[in-house]
Amino acid sequence: MEKIAVISSDIINSSQFDEQAFLNTMHVLEEPAGTYLTNKGEPVLSSRGDSFQLMTVDIQHSFMKAIYLKSFFKKQQIGLKDEREKAPIDIRISLAVGYAKEIPDHIGKSMEEPFVLSGRALDQMKKKKQSFIITTSHEEYNKEFELICSFLDHLFNGWTLAQAEVIYYLVQGYKQKEIAGILNLSQPSVSNRIQLANWNLIEKTNRRFLEIVEKID
Repeated sequence: MEKIAVISSDIINSSQFDEQAFLNTMHVLEEPAGTYLTNKGEPVLSSRGDSFQLMTVDIQHSFMKAIYLKSFFKKQQIGLKDEREKAPIDIRISLAVGYAKEIPDHIGKSMEEPFVLSGRALDQMKKKKQSFIITTSHEEYNKEFELICSFLDHLFNGWTLAQAEVIYYLVQGYKQKEIAGILNLSQPSVSNRIQLANWNLIEKTNRRFLEIVEKID
């Protein structure tokens, strides 16, 4: 038995976007997926139309991998269908942690508990108007995570494209000075965006997430 994390995601209102612009966005996702999101030897990102799924044994960084995905999409605008205008893109993310009897060679077909939990929660998110949820096999932890994720949803909804862009680099370990160089900004501007994006609350949530998943047996 091995503890794993599974992230299931789908694009919110994907049908409103221009098909080619949408496909280009999904294609771009394949590159970072092979580096930051998954470790060597783990099943790679599985993309099916407007949804995708990944798994990792790197539980310690799984919450931040989910934040990475959230910021990766929210920092972008893509073309709307039959229009010249662009609109922000966003995703639903269902993160589940649990034990698997064996690590699957391919994801998408596994019935191991974390895959089932993650997929089931994703199916329920649209009805509940959620965009981020964390699930385990322990109901008492799920109640706490549901409350935490309600606040996270509010936080994410307040992100501007500029704030999401800074978080995208920050979550990967870039320093403020490095981010300033990449985005051609002053370091105080980067610091201001980090504060406005409530990065400190994300870090606190990650610490609580790690405390809880450590208790899962």
